[in-house]
Amino acid sequence: MFKTDHLAPIQRGRLNAALDKQYSYNGAIKTLRQHIESLAAAGPLELSDADGMIDYSRRHFNRLGSVKEQDAYIAGLKARRNYWVNDWKIPKLVHDALARNLAESPEREQTLFARESSR
Repeated sequence: MFKTDHLAPIQRGRLNAALDKQYSYNGAIKTLRQHIESLAAAGPLELSDADGMIDYSRRHFNRLGSVKEQDAYIAGLKARRNYWVNDWKIPKLVHDALARNLAESPEREQTLFARESSR
């Protein structure tokens, strides 16, 4: 599923390290690679990205000392990007690799949806 021929050796190593990291998905411990492959087997992969406003904390915002700090906090959250595949958060490196692989393989049944979503 992940073609890494086009990547430099250091990028390939970073991608493989990100894909081999273990997470808990609905109570089952799986690597990110296994989870994405199971999502692909279940249906089409939907890739999306959103800003960091999902991490907004009203308590933190209200405790900031000035309006300038509050504006900087909001700007920082809006500048941050979160990347998703089928509503599961993934690293940017994995998102970019999936987007490239899905764009290069039109014979697969998976489709690529590049959309801006608010989470």
